[in-house]
Amino acid sequence: MKKLSFPTVKLGNFICEVKEKVKNSGISQDDFTVYGVTNTDGITVTNNKASDDLGNYTVLRENQFAYNPYRVNVGSIGLSLPGTFGAVSPAYVVFETNGQISNEFLLYYLKSSFGINLIKWYGDRGGVRSALRFSDLKKIDFPDITLEQQNKLLIKIKKLDELLCELYKNLSDDKIEILRQSILQQAVEGKLCEQDPNDEPASVLLEKIKAEKERLIAEKKIKKQKPLPPITEDEKLFVLPKGWEWCRVGALCESSLGKMLDKKKNKGQLRPYLRNLNVQWFKFNLSDVLEMRFTDEEKDRYTVKYGDVVICEGGYPGMGAIWENTENIYFQKALHRNRFFFEGMNYYFLYYLYSIFHNGKLKKYYTGMGIQHLTGKSLANIPIPVPPLAELQRIVKKVEILFQLLDKLEQEISNAKLYASDLIEAVLQEAFSVQEAAKPAQVIEFHPDQTTPETELLAAARGKIREDTWEHLRKRALEIANEES
Repeated sequence: MKKLSFPTVKLGNFICEVKEKVKNSGISQDDFTVYGVTNTDGITVTNNKASDDLGNYTVLRENQFAYNPYRVNVGSIGLSLPGTFGAVSPAYVVFETNGQISNEFLLYYLKSSFGINLIKWYGDRGGVRSALRFSDLKKIDFPDITLEQQNKLLIKIKKLDELLCELYKNLSDDKIEILRQSILQQAVEGKLCEQDPNDEPASVLLEKIKAEKERLIAEKKIKKQKPLPPITEDEKLFVLPKGWEWCRVGALCESSLGKMLDKKKNKGQLRPYLRNLNVQWFKFNLSDVLEMRFTDEEKDRYTVKYGDVVICEGGYPGMGAIWENTENIYFQKALHRNRFFFEGMNYYFLYYLYSIFHNGKLKKYYTGMGIQHLTGKSLANIPIPVPPLAELQRIVKKVEILFQLLDKLEQEISNAKLYASDLIEAVLQEAFSVQEAAKPAQVIEFHPDQTTPETELLAAARGKIREDTWEHLRKRALEIANEES
């Protein structure tokens, strides 16, 4: 355990255990309400009727603490509300303070990550299951501050708690995901970047792709595909900007499935390969890569190269990522390998695939009643809006920048949550800081009446917002209030 950065006293100076049993209270068991303790709700009613063995339960009155010795290390402790009268199981420890410390401040302290670390330290006996007895609880270090100071710090903690709740409500992980989807939807509809009438139309790009495809077929590097059906009006999801074209995915790339896993038939050397579990959106999880036998003759057919898009055929059909490793890797039949005929199209395609995956449009191309799949034929038939080459490049660059900013914002939220768990320690460190000089107030930078993050982000993408506003967007971190307590 790290050394404490503020003076402390032992908690045992302020608490005493309550051992009053129901059978010794002189009150009928029928008049007792049974309570339990959880890490989320604290002390709550579990049974309004007395049980046959209630006599051995411990009496619980108002303004008393109760905790499970085996669960307190995850915050399973509570403070009874005014008017509480009942009993808790003999498995619980019940205690109360002597009035020299704040009950509410003590509850915050013991449920904080700081307090829980102390609980784990003093409750650990090196066994399989640790428990915090009352004798251990008494040894816990408690800040050596007056009741008046505790109450002042409690006001600050509650204030920051409220700000944290407001921050989470307005900048949740779900809203980040909604924002990410909104960006991509704008991108594939031609609304993310300004249109340039001087750009060569997408028809020119499609002709270049067609010529490259025919060259590869002539050189027998890929097989000739069956003609793809024309795109109907019903398949077009939205109206395209001028210069854009609808096209089927199969016209833009060569797609193939990996090798079937068959230990009895597979020959060659054991080599690492990708499977469904290794593919996530925009990235690969390579912490658990298995091996399969491949012959040298199978190398070209079953390897993933730099720039290839790898897509799940089953599991989460359509989920994909781009292989950005210079070292090739083999892949299993549960995955599609999509190799595009024109550089840069892979990123744009993956953005579009992510968009229709999350808005439900991709489900139309799934097969199977129970376990669903995205077959090679279905994948090839997916219509995709193709922008002019110059705009495609602008879109890919812009989305990359915006996604990086979203990643930073997600990290800020993660940091804020971590900071929240250490809130009471930060407040205590602030209280005992030797720097007594007044400091400018530093609080959470959130204003309920400000433009929503989505509007800010999309406006900034179009160059409508200054760089300092980006900084404001990225800085939704938490800093403890430094005003004097």
